[in-house]
Amino acid sequence: MAFDGLSWYRLNRPVTQEEQAARLPTAQPCSETAKDGNTVFSMSDCCLEISDAKYWDKGRGLLAFLLPGTFSIAGTGLILWMMTHVPPVYKERGELGLVYGTLSFFLVVMLCFIGLGVWGLTRECFGYTRNPIRLNRANRTVYVFRRNGRGGVLSVPWDKALVYVERKPRAGLMKTAPRMVRCLVLDGNGKVIDTFSVGKRLVLAFDENSASGRLLMDELYQCFEFYRRFMEDGPSSVPPVTEFLSTEVSFRNTLKLYFGSVSDITHSGHPLLWLLFAITALPTFMQATVHYLTQRTCREPVWPEDVERACTPSLRRPEGVAS
Repeated sequence: MAFDGLSWYRLNRPVTQEEQAARLPTAQPCSETAKDGNTVFSMSDCCLEISDAKYWDKGRGLLAFLLPGTFSIAGTGLILWMMTHVPPVYKERGELGLVYGTLSFFLVVMLCFIGLGVWGLTRECFGYTRNPIRLNRANRTVYVFRRNGRGGVLSVPWDKALVYVERKPRAGLMKTAPRMVRCLVLDGNGKVIDTFSVGKRLVLAFDENSASGRLLMDELYQCFEFYRRFMEDGPSSVPPVTEFLSTEVSFRNTLKLYFGSVSDITHSGHPLLWLLFAITALPTFMQATVHYLTQRTCREPVWPEDVERACTPSLRRPEGVAS
């Protein structure tokens, strides 16, 4: 099993029919339009550095610790106090065993919630500010950053990557369905040995075949088409990047990341969009805050020297690669 920060994935297995059916061929266009989708950190003649899907959700582990974790710590303290201050009347009735048994049960439950909160906290905090992905068109290789140091980068040949649209089932109170582009790494026997997400994670609140659902899916396809065209035809084949993602950790940059589309809403004048913004503004601000706080506990990713050399722009055009 592998955990990518969002979900668990089973490895050492064959590719499923659903994954094959949702496959995005790297040599064929999947959309007439290519857009960066605000997922690009940097771009040169031979290298495109983009975000993974969990970059936008960074901070959920801290939120999980602050909500159930904090209340569980308070609950644990209360239960321990109650266990050391049992009223004498229960001893007189011979009910101490029942009292301690009940309190011990709830103590175990509180400790489990604390453990869950700490586990979520350590999955995101004290790690890396981002886990970028580099698409190198010179050697047609995808580099996936995992950690600093030796063996911390996963290298996948572009032509052998199995890329598909991952469709999660509806879940949660709002019954939303996540969608993202995911890459499967296969061994010589065609079994999945690793996996990682690419670009942005989008959430469907409507049916995928509805007008709103199609617009959201188009955005997903347009992002991958941007990456695909860059790898196949070079930077001249894609539109200029609207705005590069900043690698500098600051609250201002975090707010820009989460509220970048506010100007489009204010200029639209559409009352429903204004209502949607009013409803989601506070939760979005909370997510931006925990995103920033999480990043403050993390360190910068450092690419190995061999990856840096491979991704350094060269005056010589890569052989066999169109530009």
